[in-house]
Amino acid sequence: KQWYQRRVAITAGENGGFRSSQDTVIGLQALSKFAEAINADMGTGNDDLVLVIGKGRSYFEKVIINNDNRLAVKEVIFAPAIGDYKIKWTGTGTAFVQLVSTYHISGFEYEPIFGLQSTVSMVDDMQSVSVLFTLPRDAPSTMYLLEISAPTGMVFTKALVEGQMQLTDGGFSTITRYDIKQGGQRLQLYIDPETRIKEIALDIPLHSKFAVANRMPAQISLVDYYNPSLRQTIFYIIK
Repeated sequence: KQWYQRRVAITAGENGGFRSSQDTVIGLQALSKFAEAINADMGTGNDDLVLVIGKGRSYFEKVIINNDNRLAVKEVIFAPAIGDYKIKWTGTGTAFVQLVSTYHISGFEYEPIFGLQSTVSMVDDMQSVSVLFTLPRDAPSTMYLLEISAPTGMVFTKALVEGQMQLTDGGFSTITRYDIKQGGQRLQLYIDPETRIKEIALDIPLHSKFAVANRMPAQISLVDYYNPSLRQTIFYIIK
């Protein structure tokens, strides 16, 4: 039962959905198994599962779970204040608790450490995303990981990436390895830590599987593999 809880906690997004098709399938399976695991009758009356939520020395919210509402979702909104919160429970039953926190730092500007940019164009009747970035010149030799998500209805394919990897005079000469994840929805490119090329440009073609209206933006991230705090993320859109 704990495995099902952990799986839902890992794959579920902050709004209750799942981040990818694969996570959705596994998440729904975990939810189904979790429902089976807690299908045994819970206590009644004084045996109800009671959760009380508090902060400091006081408690300000009580949630009662019994047979009638054991699969329901209860949302508790905390006051916008920093502090240590606590949960205490009595009775018999099972509860899955998820804490979602949001924050905003006004007036803070994040430095675009890699100068990461992207453009979209048509190449040989195929959509292509061009990615440009600059590696730090004074940084010690390290591995950088470029991760690109494909827009809905499009995928990265081995044949298209391999075609670019054969180029010896462009940005792909700095790529030592690539991985295609989630059925082509995500492309990972590993940049040679010994490369002397600091300004890198990559043209990455995408294969269109089916037409989609009003596509959402897709994400591009560049991160220092051994120091993930050094990261820059941008978005691109193919209409």
